[in-house]
Amino acid sequence: MASFAKTKPEAPADQVQRFERRLRELKQAVAALPGEEYHAELMKVVRRAGWTTLAEGIFFEAVIESMLAKTRDLQQLHTRLRAAFEAVQGE
Repeated sequence: MASFAKTKPEAPADQVQRFERRLRELKQAVAALPGEEYHAELMKVVRRAGWTTLAEGIFFEAVIESMLAKTRDLQQLHTRLRAAFEAVQGE
């Protein structure tokens, strides 16, 4: 008995264009994140005596914790997206 491999239907052209546009937007957004100079400048600021009040320090720490959590989530999403791409390619 012959077996027939199922072929996947191709994504509509408008969907592919939308995906490509969103991937370019993502790339630009990540590229626009501050770089080494920005972080070096922040390190200088936090080392200055009296740069903030106790309340501002608590707020600053909360913002940094939130940014760190979001960054870790973004790293994990990139990893999962890549794994999904590879899984689809392997089918």
